[in-house]
Amino acid sequence: MPTDAPEIIRAHRETGLFELKWPGESELFVRFFDVRCGCSCAVCVDEFTGELLLDPAKIPAEIAPAGLDLVGQYAIRIRWNDGHNTGLYTWERLQQLAHADR
Repeated sequence: MPTDAPEIIRAHRETGLFELKWPGESELFVRFFDVRCGCSCAVCVDEFTGELLLDPAKIPAEIAPAGLDLVGQYAIRIRWNDGHNTGLYTWERLQQLAHADR
């Protein structure tokens, strides 16, 4: 069963955190850095082997979203200030990242 869309997706630049809230749950907070590291696009993860291609050490300390785009009813695309914009974050993936950060 697909995960429902979150009720709230906010980027708090002053703290470097995304605020996420799904129906019936408390707010969850996840660092911009962790979401950027969690990108699963073909640039960041080898699509055949699943090997991580993204070097977290090369992500700028000041990483932040430059914009968010809704993709259908199932995901967002985050345009990052490091120029990366090819990853889609499904609602399920965002939940995984937010719960992993607890």
